[in-house]
Amino acid sequence: MGQWRVKDQVIVVTGGSRGIGLGTAQCLARRGAKVALLARDQAVLAAAVEQIGRDVAIGIVADACSPRDLDRALQQVVDRFGRIDGLINNVGYQFARRVELMPEAEIRQLVDSNFLSAVFGCQVVIPHLRRAGGGRIVNISSSSVRHVNEFCHLALYSASKAALEKFSAALRDEVRADNIAITVISSGAVMTGSVANFDPVALGEAMQAWLQKGPMTDGFMAVDPVAEAIAHAFEYPAGVALEFLEVRPNAPVPKMLEETPS
Repeated sequence: MGQWRVKDQVIVVTGGSRGIGLGTAQCLARRGAKVALLARDQAVLAAAVEQIGRDVAIGIVADACSPRDLDRALQQVVDRFGRIDGLINNVGYQFARRVELMPEAEIRQLVDSNFLSAVFGCQVVIPHLRRAGGGRIVNISSSSVRHVNEFCHLALYSASKAALEKFSAALRDEVRADNIAITVISSGAVMTGSVANFDPVALGEAMQAWLQKGPMTDGFMAVDPVAEAIAHAFEYPAGVALEFLEVRPNAPVPKMLEETPS
């Protein structure tokens, strides 16, 4: 493509300092967009901005589960770049544990990170997009909502992502008249190192349950294909929306725990 439609758009990416968020921000910047990365770790954010380039990227320390933090962060984006054209609600957290053993704190963290962060992000960004004459919101979901051979003991994670998808469909009707498009990108297994967050005992139980479903899985993806799919959502002309897209690995392999690429 000779000219990317996303060129010169200002896109906010929550969870933008690593993994899918960073990969997407890099992809958008290569296409000529300006990107604002939101995350909680100042040092990691600063390194991410350096990778992308301080002329087109800004890093803002913010908790995506806090409406106050989000409101402050988005105002900083407007102060720097003049407007906001899009938001990618990428913040998410995953770990495996049987429901009956999951403590309240873990349940609340899963729901807050995977669902409420996106709700708050949408609330805060919609007035900015309306002032800009429209824009796009991309909510990142998971193929565990639909596919039974994903990893096991992810009930709260999958349920929170299913809630996000239903929320996105309802929100789409509310903001269509404002020329705001809502996209859901559903991702299969990506090598982001998330298993490092899991409790070893619970992880072992989940692995055994997964193997009982059969010895093979559809494989694992690098970050880049998912990042490209997310960036692609911003390439449609005004008045046209990519409403749902699922990207999954398609190279069956024996089941194993995720290995982060070197």
